[in-house]
Amino acid sequence: MNGYSTKGNPEKVTMTSTNTLMTSYPEEVLTWMREREKKQRPFFGNSPQANARGDLMELICEVTEKLKLSVATTHLAVYLLDRFMDAYLLEENHLQLLALTTVMLAAKFEDKDLDVPGIAVLNAFADNQYNAVLFKYMEINILKFFNWNIGTATVAHFAEIYLMSGVCVGDTMEGTPITSPNVAAQTLWRATLYFLDLSIFDTVFLKWPNSQIAAACLACGRLSCQFVPTWPDALQKTTRYSIQSLARLMHLLLGMYKSEQTSSTCSTPESGYGSRCSSLQSSP
Repeated sequence: MNGYSTKGNPEKVTMTSTNTLMTSYPEEVLTWMREREKKQRPFFGNSPQANARGDLMELICEVTEKLKLSVATTHLAVYLLDRFMDAYLLEENHLQLLALTTVMLAAKFEDKDLDVPGIAVLNAFADNQYNAVLFKYMEINILKFFNWNIGTATVAHFAEIYLMSGVCVGDTMEGTPITSPNVAAQTLWRATLYFLDLSIFDTVFLKWPNSQIAAACLACGRLSCQFVPTWPDALQKTTRYSIQSLARLMHLLLGMYKSEQTSSTCSTPESGYGSRCSSLQSSP
């Protein structure tokens, strides 16, 4: 997926005859991504160390935030972590090593070479308890498990392409016509990324395809930004998901959002946030 990172600004686009803000290539990209999605390793939820996932997620998000790595890197690292832990029982003191190594691998795949963190930098997040040999050993084991092909279409990748058509002709926002599509797109970008954040913190979302989760995140983003209609025909055509098919996912995401509001760990999704995985705050 390198080349489709969600780091940085979304492409400046113009209205087309399809009544969306799409460029000429996203449909081809989506077709390829859907094929990649079908080849993802299944998640069975078999890890006896599942109770450690929350802390490992916190570590991954802390690292990607502080090192300013891309949203795609965060999501790919989580994908690698979940599938590897699902198949292996690790020594407890090697769990942090696993999380840090998934970040390194994901960054190699998704970020620019200059942004890929070295072993010394990553080791500092674990109080320098590991050495280069252990990092390399873990890296090889992960690569072997994935047959040396760690690339996949994550929720972040789908969301990036969907967001290219996130603002549609005829949309209103907060009850008024949209006069600045770029400003509306930026607001929607931030809100959608908030829900992407929530989607990686609970394994319940692993029951659904990434393409469907991304569509639900976008729908929740539009809802939180008071876009009307919430899910126009153009987005149903682009994503291939109806609002009815997204209802369960949206219910879960919005429930988590309300819980976060109650616990005061974040602000509103459309204004940016300080939630558990703030590396996903990238915005145009």
